Amino acid sequence: MPSVEENRALWGKDYSWSHQGDEWSAVWGGVETHWYATILPRIRRFLPARRILEIAPGYGRWSIFLIDCAEEYIGVDLNAECVSACQARFPAACHARFVANDGKSLAAVDEGSIDFAFSFDSLVHAEIDIIDAYLHELSRTLSPDGVAIIHHSNLGEYGKTTRNLSRLLSIPARRLPLAEKMLRKSRLIDWEHWRAQSVSARKVADLCSVTGLVCIGQEIIDWGHESRRMVDCFSTLTRLGSKWERPNVVVRNPHFMAEAFSAHAISEVYASLLPCEQQRVDEPTH
Repeated sequence: MPSVEENRALWGKDYSWSHQGDEWSAVWGGVETHWYATILPRIRRFLPARRILEIAPGYGRWSIFLIDCAEEYIGVDLNAECVSACQARFPAACHARFVANDGKSLAAVDEGSIDFAFSFDSLVHAEIDIIDAYLHELSRTLSPDGVAIIHHSNLGEYGKTTRNLSRLLSIPARRLPLAEKMLRKSRLIDWEHWRAQSVSARKVADLCSVTGLVCIGQEIIDWGHESRRMVDCFSTLTRLGSKWERPNVVVRNPHFMAEAFSAHAISEVYASLLPCEQQRVDEPTH
């Protein structure tokens, strides 16, 4: 169960960030294809926005796109290292600022100021107490018609499976090779992707109802090729009474990773296309 301190240690000190987080988009064929093929189609109705909040931007993998969609942008991250990296990466973006937080609050964000809030591929490692804290903060900081799209864990849906996995992993060391063989055969090793065990789509929707928010859409998805278990969810949230309010629409999408593989194929053809003039500029000199 990832804690705030474990997340701070892993992403702030232990992880090298050698590719600025872009390596997590490799299966899509790169960050640009990942953005245009997968992320933008899901959030396009809410962009551009006057004020955008990004929770846990890391080294700015998505900030590079979101900053251009906002009059004002704020990125809030648990790790001071990530904040410093983003400040160095976007020095010319005078309308953007990056601040560190405690991993659960948005003290630097004014009440009712955010028109669009976004978090992708980060809060999947946050347990339900952290998600609950951020939902309360979003209830405070979203504008009357503000919307948030949050990518979080759905591993809590598989509570029995994860408990059985924990028991198997507690087998004495002399029997671990057999246990590992069993786990791999059952596709139980690594399928959880360090997701938070206490979080599910249903829990997030229920928490919204007691924080002044309403969940208006949830896409429950698979992640990775090891298992077809749908361990992630994109939840779309808004303020009660906003123009976006509607009954929650919940969709289970077992084809999410197929979307990624298709994007990778597209990137091989189109992402490398450059005008002739640019190709000449980019050609190595001898």
